[in-house]
Amino acid sequence: MDPKPVELSGRVMRSHVGGESKSSREAVTLRGDDGMTYVLRKQGGPAFGDESLDSLVGSALTVNGLAVGNTLIMKSWRTKE
Repeated sequence: MDPKPVELSGRVMRSHVGGESKSSREAVTLRGDDGMTYVLRKQGGPAFGDESLDSLVGSALTVNGLAVGNTLIMKSWRTKE
């Protein structure tokens, strides 16, 4: 899948992702205003277990980044007003 530049708004939450597969886990996600759910990852950050994202849970954000499938690689973000 090719990365697609996006700007998305939504609410950050902790969600179960990966279904019943070996990659099944709890992750920090963005439930977009478009109804889609994206697994959040900071650009340059680890793919799994980035505890710095925990502080965003519960926040409403607008995120600029790259969408790769259901993953949103965050380049920048701001609190949504």
